[in-house]
Amino acid sequence: MLKDVGDKEYNAVCRFYFREARLFSQSNYREWIDAMVDREIHYWLPVFEDRYKNDRKAPPAFPPSIYDDDFEDLDSRICQLETNLARRLDPAPRIRHLITNIEAFETDVAGDIHALSNFLVCRNRREREQSILVGGREDLLRMTNEGLRLVRRRINIPQRVVLDSDLYFMM
Repeated sequence: MLKDVGDKEYNAVCRFYFREARLFSQSNYREWIDAMVDREIHYWLPVFEDRYKNDRKAPPAFPPSIYDDDFEDLDSRICQLETNLARRLDPAPRIRHLITNIEAFETDVAGDIHALSNFLVCRNRREREQSILVGGREDLLRMTNEGLRLVRRRINIPQRVVLDSDLYFMM
């Protein structure tokens, strides 16, 4: 049974997520990675196959993924976005990140928090381009002298195929 964190820690987790959503909505990924991401980060968006209940085949040892990034990978992706050379980012899309259903639980390691949340990303570009992506996240957050840091994120999207034309944003 998971044990909830105290009110003080829960409020810190909520503030962390609200700040992250604001930075994502402003496409301010540099501030996000510098202020909120641990150097040990594992940022993962696995892709799962649909399987029947009676399917006895073992799941793949290494499931395919859209993202399977460490700190250097994330930094490289952010550097790429900062060049402003991506055709899909000119003109810049209008984007909003909503965070909900935040839960935070104690772990066996002091200062570490197991957190769950749901998100909705709405992105509009030009006159008629709109995409909405809904999913959940399983995070490991670590309390440091500078505040909470994201150590591990597993993004779960219920879509078998992501229908968006690109994923030039963070979740």
